[in-house]
Amino acid sequence: MSVVAARALDVGYDGRIVASVAELIVDAGERLAIAGPNGSGKTTLLKTLGGLLPPVAGALTSPAPGVGGAVYVHPSPFVFTGTGLDNVMLGAHGRRDAAQAALDTMRAAAFSASDVRTLSHGQRQRIALARALAAAPSLLLVDEPETGLDTDGLAAWRALVASSTPMAIVIATHGADAAMRRIVLP
Repeated sequence: MSVVAARALDVGYDGRIVASVAELIVDAGERLAIAGPNGSGKTTLLKTLGGLLPPVAGALTSPAPGVGGAVYVHPSPFVFTGTGLDNVMLGAHGRRDAAQAALDTMRAAAFSASDVRTLSHGQRQRIALARALAAAPSLLLVDEPETGLDTDGLAAWRALVASSTPMAIVIATHGADAAMRRIVLP
């Protein structure tokens, strides 16, 4: 079953096309890398797939943003005031078991009680990823997911990508795991 279906999709800002994709189908459980140089439209495409930006032209079917739908994770981790757990609970909408499972998946439980202002960039990235996972998205969109992650964080992220979950994962990256299907923007 497809989570995303796009045809003749143009993405951009204020009517200006940044990138075009002739056809894109992302099925449940699929892993897709969008690769390309800086400025090629990777982030714009991710945000459009996630419903954060409207398409400039073309047809797009994707889940609505939010819990159970599409969730976008920025390359510079955005965290809210409070602890790591407070942040993940926002994604979990009060479901502590979902928050704990997401923290465990990202190996972030050890520092989840810490104020996010004291965390390193990589630890904040793991909290942001855990918050996204706690929302149980059908489509996880992650921009440059490995930036700033330490060895443990990289291992957690790569284990998630290698897992067989029904969640589709689409990443924007300069390089991609050879095992992932990928599209390259010029």
